Amino acid sequence: DMASFSAFVVVATTILGLLIQGSSHPQLSSDFYSDICPDLLPIIQRQVQLAVAEERRMGASLLRLFFHDCFVN
Repeated sequence: DMASFSAFVVVATTILGLLIQGSSHPQLSSDFYSDICPDLLPIIQRQVQLAVAEERRMGASLLRLFFHDCFVN
């Protein structure tokens, strides 16, 4: 029946997801863009400086953004 098929799909998907997750080892890299965009960090630094010069609260806003997006999971 449909209920048992749905339960099977949920269980199979969960098991498959766990197997895939266990076999991958994603890692962050600080030099990810070094080959495709070697000037990325200076570009970002300059744009942040311009944004802070235009709106003094931008530095605090960016810190808050990074805290909520990167550190709180």
